[in-house]
Amino acid sequence: MSSPVYAEICMGLPVEDAFTYLIPEDMNAVPGVRVIVPFGRKKMIGYVISVHSDTPEFKCREIISLLDDEPVFDDRLVNISKYCAYNYFASLGEVMHLALPSAKSGKNRFIPPFENKFVDDKILNDDQKKVYDSITEGCKKDELLHLIYGITGSGKTEIYIKLAEYFIEKNMSVIYLVPEITLSSQIYKRLYEVFGDSLILYHSRLTPNQKLDNWRKFYSGTAKIAVGTRSSVFLQAPSLGMIIVDEEHDPSYKEGSSPRYNARRVAIYRSRTEKCAVVFGSATPSIETFYAAENGVLKYHEIESRHGAAGLPSVEIIEMEGSSQEFLSNKLKIEIKNTLSKGNQVILLLNRRGYSPVVMCGDCKTRLECPNCSIGMNFHGSGKLICHYCGYKRSVPDKCPSCSGSDIIKIGSGTQRVEEIINDMYKDRRVYRLDQDSMKNKDALFDLVEKMENREIDILLGTQMVSKGFDFKHVEIVGIILADIGMNMPDFRAAERIFSLLMQVTGRAGRGDVPGRVVIQTLNSGNSMFHFLKSQDYKGFYKNEIEIRKILSYPPFSRIIRLLVRGIDETRVIKASEKIGALVERIVKSRNYNLKILGPAPAPFSKVNRNYRHHIILKGNDIAVIRNVISFVRENFKDNRVYLEIDIDPVELL
Repeated sequence: MSSPVYAEICMGLPVEDAFTYLIPEDMNAVPGVRVIVPFGRKKMIGYVISVHSDTPEFKCREIISLLDDEPVFDDRLVNISKYCAYNYFASLGEVMHLALPSAKSGKNRFIPPFENKFVDDKILNDDQKKVYDSITEGCKKDELLHLIYGITGSGKTEIYIKLAEYFIEKNMSVIYLVPEITLSSQIYKRLYEVFGDSLILYHSRLTPNQKLDNWRKFYSGTAKIAVGTRSSVFLQAPSLGMIIVDEEHDPSYKEGSSPRYNARRVAIYRSRTEKCAVVFGSATPSIETFYAAENGVLKYHEIESRHGAAGLPSVEIIEMEGSSQEFLSNKLKIEIKNTLSKGNQVILLLNRRGYSPVVMCGDCKTRLECPNCSIGMNFHGSGKLICHYCGYKRSVPDKCPSCSGSDIIKIGSGTQRVEEIINDMYKDRRVYRLDQDSMKNKDALFDLVEKMENREIDILLGTQMVSKGFDFKHVEIVGIILADIGMNMPDFRAAERIFSLLMQVTGRAGRGDVPGRVVIQTLNSGNSMFHFLKSQDYKGFYKNEIEIRKILSYPPFSRIIRLLVRGIDETRVIKASEKIGALVERIVKSRNYNLKILGPAPAPFSKVNRNYRHHIILKGNDIAVIRNVISFVRENFKDNRVYLEIDIDPVELL
């Protein structure tokens, strides 16, 4: 009888340490396989980190069964998971549970809903070739982090494809990240024409078995290129050559639940540990990313013109009356009519985010801001204006503090009627609604792309999803129903987010032979943002925004941490947030930390799914100090009747 062998196994639980299990004599459980283990009265999936023959001082339960005949991960994934666990205050098991497929087999393969044409007839123009050459030459000199800033329609995708071919020819693999499933479907079709069955798709719309099958293909090297959303950053390959982060500005790269990792930071960590290239790309890079490129952290590349004969669309700003019930201006109605009469297509953006109404002056167009935070205040049913950063409250003024005008208006509601109005106005036209509900069918995305390309849709109506990098050649006019919604939300990234959204959706027009036009409807055409939008001047917007961030010490000039308490008992949530705030104050004062504390205060979404929500926001530069403060809070705050969320570098504070 041989000596007993034990396995150290992690599970998707918020527990720091691995669990020790006995490996049955007839089982070949090696590091890198998934197993079924007993845990209490349940059976759970576990991840074998290591095996050894050191007999523990306690009785061990046996592994029940193997899920994998051979490893599906190695030490590289363990190291990535440790990095995420440490930096985002999660357990190793939680990260590995998120990273790895959950299926128990992998027999159900994903079959692409179109034929492989093996087409790669795109020749890079001079601007694209210059960027391609600079990146490949830079990689030879270990310059591995790159940013491609290229206007919408400049042909960044063609550069990505040529770069992918470059690394695949070196027998290396490529991960192509996109922010949304909607975008992955169109990119997948384009890449499949080039790479065929060497390409896999990886996102949550695949079945668990399909995800496992594709994971194994990429891990073994059978597939050389993977296109997918955020969690695809964890995919493993024999030799990883490059990670592409397309539309890198998009907040979807940040996970919203624990572990709250940012795929962009994980990609950079993999570059450091696995020596792979990381190529970020966007027409509207995040402020932090562009700042990093300005300061030499990323190698900067720029494309200033659109690919082919297409030019940038013209942009017209239309001032709407605050009291008007009309959602479409006469100008936009005329543009839609003319476009449809020529057989071309229309995209309409409903900038519908469910924020509480924002209060602004109808005379001077000034929003009412918190005097402590320089952030827009929200109107609540109590009749009060509330700052959702620090908790400052005030009544709605009778007159504007800036100009003494009496036309105080609230904006942000009523847009739910727009879809009904569009359908009623254009009954004889084919209107397609793009939102989460319409995308529930797994083939709906491919169906949308095919219908748009075949001109079987006249008006594409949607929320932010319509801005996500679609490349439709017959879209002539883009209309933005009300640009103001979201502009004054209580978040320091509000201006950046809305500018990026509007620039991106503007870029959907005029990508083919027909010149594009954009009509942006707003209640405040005097806002400086519209000056930059009209001239499509990202750099001008960036210079303006980076100065504001510097003055107010917001990222990239500080790190932001959010501590959010939620629970069904409002009184307990308030008391818990106050206790956490007191703990933070105590350690900051006792150790003389340079850390700014905002709150506690009600979160902008103060109640979600029956849970009340209050938060505390920390601003500082020393991540070691921040870790000490959070660790102190975790050690000293215990209340299982509320839940404490810890979000490092949150992308929104709602």
